[in-house]
Amino acid sequence: MEQAQARISDEEVQALLEKSGKDTPNAVRPYDFAAQRIGRSQLPLLEIIYKNFADRAGASLSGLLGRDAAVHFESLESLKSADLQASLPVPASCAVVRLKPLPGFAYVSVEPALLLTLLDGFFGGTGRANADPQAAIAPAAQRFLALMLKSFTADVTAAWAPVSPIELELVKQETNPRLVQLGAPLESVAVARFHVEFAARSGRIDWLMPDALFAPIRDALAGDGAAAPVRKQEAWAPVLTKGLQEAQLDTRAVLAQAQISLRELVRLSPGDIIPIEAPQQVTLLAGNVPLYRGRFGISQGRNALKILPGAPV
Repeated sequence: MEQAQARISDEEVQALLEKSGKDTPNAVRPYDFAAQRIGRSQLPLLEIIYKNFADRAGASLSGLLGRDAAVHFESLESLKSADLQASLPVPASCAVVRLKPLPGFAYVSVEPALLLTLLDGFFGGTGRANADPQAAIAPAAQRFLALMLKSFTADVTAAWAPVSPIELELVKQETNPRLVQLGAPLESVAVARFHVEFAARSGRIDWLMPDALFAPIRDALAGDGAAAPVRKQEAWAPVLTKGLQEAQLDTRAVLAQAQISLRELVRLSPGDIIPIEAPQQVTLLAGNVPLYRGRFGISQGRNALKILPGAPV
């Protein structure tokens, strides 16, 4: 029996692929299969850190510009290094930073148009960006980028404080995206995207962090909450020391041992003698743990063990 196959016409295919308005519930939207959103179940604290940073960074940026600016956390994604590097603008406005003491480098990528908008506002302008993308790699723009990152230093430290003490350090600035070393082509890079609004204009700042950067603190980031700081227990030290000194400890010493066969054992009867040789030294034990070596004797009418000089067993 032949199976019927349903086919649609080219016009129907075109209609299905045609994008509709954003307000339409079933609107067709582009999807980047190379991007994978980092779920809260993987590194739940990472998203909290970036949201905290965004709240603080908006105030710092406003103070730097002398006018209101807003920074909003957009998303947290995981991209392959090769795909991410290919998506960087040319020329790039990228800062190479250290998040000390984490290993390796992180990267801060600023949209060139946004950088020029903020630069214009910094010098008292209306925020109108230069249309020439090459202006974003001019010395003035690069110095402003360094100044902006410096203003974010305290915000980064405060945002990361619940997980780990982090210090932001600017290493260098890179304008050639091919020279940005994000790692091996298939290595994962966490991308935190921030939306910046200033003077009726907007743009994006992305924090790019290779997966290896999180290795020392991955367990803390994967937890339900920040690790509680280790508190010193000075008050308990003397109490524990005194308690240990007054603790009662049962000790024993094996004066001699003899080894006989099972045949000899079953033939023993009351009055039989098992020959043993008195050892020159015996071992003092607590449970089965040997402590000292000593010599057996009598002291004040009682069996006693004289501890011999030398290191414990």
